[in-house]
Amino acid sequence: MIVPMFKYSFLVHHADFEHFRDALKKRGVLHVIEQDIEPEAEILDNVQLLSEIKRYQKNLEGRKEPQKQVDIQVPTSGEALIQLIKEKNTSLDALLHEKQNLQKELESLSPWGNFIWDKIHLLKEEGIETRFFYCQAKKYDSKWEEDYSIAPVSETKGISYFVLFDSEGSTLDIDADEVKIPESTLSEVEQQLNAIKAKVDIVGQELDVIAQKGKDILDNYAHVIQDKLNDTSFKNSADDHAEGRIKLIEGWVPKTMDDAFETYIKEQSVYYLRSECSKEEKAPVLLKNGRFSKLFEPIGKLFSLPTYTELDMTPFFAPFFFLFFGFCFGDAGYGLLFVLAAGFAKLKVNKDFKPVLSLVQWLGLAAVIFGAITGTFFGVKLMDINIPLFVKLKETFLTDQQMFNLALGMGFVQILFGMALKIVNEIKQEGWKYSLASAGWFLFFISTAIMVILDFVGGHDKWLWSVPHLILIGISCLGIFIFNNPKGNVLLNIGAGLWDTYNMVTGFAGDLLSYIRLFALGLSSAILGLVFNSLAFDLSPDIPVVGWIITLVILVFGHGLNIFMAALGSIVHPMRLTFVEFYKNAGFAGGGKEYKPFKEISK
Repeated sequence: MIVPMFKYSFLVHHADFEHFRDALKKRGVLHVIEQDIEPEAEILDNVQLLSEIKRYQKNLEGRKEPQKQVDIQVPTSGEALIQLIKEKNTSLDALLHEKQNLQKELESLSPWGNFIWDKIHLLKEEGIETRFFYCQAKKYDSKWEEDYSIAPVSETKGISYFVLFDSEGSTLDIDADEVKIPESTLSEVEQQLNAIKAKVDIVGQELDVIAQKGKDILDNYAHVIQDKLNDTSFKNSADDHAEGRIKLIEGWVPKTMDDAFETYIKEQSVYYLRSECSKEEKAPVLLKNGRFSKLFEPIGKLFSLPTYTELDMTPFFAPFFFLFFGFCFGDAGYGLLFVLAAGFAKLKVNKDFKPVLSLVQWLGLAAVIFGAITGTFFGVKLMDINIPLFVKLKETFLTDQQMFNLALGMGFVQILFGMALKIVNEIKQEGWKYSLASAGWFLFFISTAIMVILDFVGGHDKWLWSVPHLILIGISCLGIFIFNNPKGNVLLNIGAGLWDTYNMVTGFAGDLLSYIRLFALGLSSAILGLVFNSLAFDLSPDIPVVGWIITLVILVFGHGLNIFMAALGSIVHPMRLTFVEFYKNAGFAGGGKEYKPFKEISK
């Protein structure tokens, strides 16, 4: 659900402005309404600096523990530390660039071995030019050595390298490529490269020390800059009155914190107004859900937060997402692995990450449930095992046809549930008169579904298209074609209803068929698990120890790959069904702004 908000407007004398700002920051409850103005240069500079700090923080996180003690003084000032990191990174980049150039130079010199350039220069003074050639080894012709002064040097990876001594300006008739090589010896380049590697190692060790000793300094500096940004933003959010002597600050406070906040504000001796949020105002959104639904809030935020006047879809899509993941994953063994692995990881991680692991456990439980009803455990079909317990349970396992029907049934239920939520949303936002078209479509589909079920259950009476059914359809048509727009005339409403009918009929069928992917993904992961099991036991040799090792390798690799692909599909496709089919039928627009109170930065 969305927590109701109260709007506060404060009139503050300019002399008390900073004191009042600090008081609000200390309380950390008010979401300040920002003015739509061009950001100052100070804000832009601090935003750029904060981005730079975060980039350095991320780079330093990947550094290892210092292996050696290096002589470097880590400054205690955040500004000086940033400058030091920048200098070391610049130095490291230059060294790495030089190292890369030397490696290329070494690669070009390696086939020629060590030689002395001074002797080549002496030959040139005598009119003899030394030229370097290479060609494919199979193209090298030994007759060239009879026609020219050629000295073969080496043959590497099917390439022949040779040197030709000739007078300047002479013409040659050989099928080879001439190459210009650096005027350095191989040993010189190797020495230079080793020296550069040593410098790279030293700078790397210095950065390791900086990462270890400067982490807290950098974190505190980031907090200081963020605090400055917040203060500047707060100042810019104030609207000046009475020639700047009076400042107006407005913001939002959640209902759950309102009483304590109002008591606190009364102690500050400032004039304020408090009002409830109207439909026209764009209040920030703070979600408050139960323990189960709260775990799915990050998934909903990937699409968008609801606007303040909309319904929060999190508690409504969470049970479906839980079921859809289990449907797609569909293996009790894989699900059990998720539950146990996430439970073990909870013992090692900090509390901020534990909700994610709890979500993994719930999704793993869903896979266990669907794996149990289909009889799949690490790719093994339990119904095919000749064990008395599984033989008795064989009739309880769902077949592929039943799973196909279940996927369509779950899709139909979610679509209708979305339509019901759309009715509630329209009543909440616009009033009941604007929900009649949606109510008409809901009545049409739900009544038709009930009649089909009654006919399927049995009985002598035909319910589909019976008089009661036609009466319900007639009532639904009134909402769809006549009362779909309270402000429109009848003819326009009928035209809009016909267009809506075309979109609904084609869209509903497409939406419903999209849920077949639940069955398809579950079936494909089960088949892949079965295939890897067969490969593991069929391809292993009969050698006792080797056979078991090969079997184990195939099982671990195969099931690991299958778990990765199945988990990826089991996240992506339920997301698609939620964000596309469900949100569309629920009329969810989104675009809400997250509640972010003005508060002190925790250090």
